[in-house]
Amino acid sequence: GSHSGTPRASAEDDTEGSPLDPAVDEAPLTIETSQGPVTAGRLMLATGVPVLDRGGYFAKLKPNRSYAMTYRVPGAPVSIPKGMYLSADTPGRTLRTVPVHGEELLLIGGNDHVVGRSPSERAAVDDLEAWAQEHFPGAQRTHVWSAQDYRTAQYVPFFGTLPRGGGKIYLATGYNKWGMSNAVAAALAISAQILGGHMEWAETLSARAVTPSDVFTGIKDNLEVGGTLVAGWVGAELHALPEDVPAEGEGQVGRDHGTPVGVSTVNGQTCKVSAVCPHLGGVLKWNDAALSWDCPLHGSRFAADGELLEGPAVTNLSRR
Repeated sequence: GSHSGTPRASAEDDTEGSPLDPAVDEAPLTIETSQGPVTAGRLMLATGVPVLDRGGYFAKLKPNRSYAMTYRVPGAPVSIPKGMYLSADTPGRTLRTVPVHGEELLLIGGNDHVVGRSPSERAAVDDLEAWAQEHFPGAQRTHVWSAQDYRTAQYVPFFGTLPRGGGKIYLATGYNKWGMSNAVAAALAISAQILGGHMEWAETLSARAVTPSDVFTGIKDNLEVGGTLVAGWVGAELHALPEDVPAEGEGQVGRDHGTPVGVSTVNGQTCKVSAVCPHLGGVLKWNDAALSWDCPLHGSRFAADGELLEGPAVTNLSRR
């Protein structure tokens, strides 16, 4: 979600601290946010990617966007599947029913991809729409949205204390689109750590050994990031921005005075912003479904006018 209160915590030591250590409570954190300072005994980072880079979790996560829409189907509820279904093949599809105001709607989701690395997000939505009409003729779409989540190399969430946080800063991330269960598991485990309780299953989950397969997955993910970084800069450097104003809902990246710049038109307003992600310098890509600037490295997203939508970046894009 929005990071309007992005924290910069003051704890700098490397000690983890015990959940019942009195020093943890006697020396509270001072958290500086864009909305003013906050004092707390402990800080929970509940953003999609931890917005403090300690521990480098942005490099241990792969950001994915997926799409969903609901339909009013003729003959429902008899004509739509009961329960929840996941496809075993690709492209991925998920089906389930949704009760809304006394009627059963059909939810169809899928077409996930790494953030900022899709040729066209709008095409992903159109493809789901075509699939829905093929299998459920006459279906009337009532809602459409997209979502973003992160997976770890181990496909197991990260949760617990953040490195270099003095045992006072906690994180939970990497739910891999299973937040309904994984977020609850992380919350229970962290609560037990803070209160000095004991949850054997949580300790087992957090202590899972890293396998060669996990290492390979992590290396592969970061090689993709490196290749995308180079390709983005080369692509932006090869051509200048067109003189024509982008059409409504369109955006484009090009070179302006030697640096990548993005220009887009949304609701009749044309904006020019830096097309370089302030997190680690990735060249942004225009999302033609959500009408946003997306970073193909670690998933940061910005509105057409440069306002931060989600991190790990913590600042807006500069306007040009």
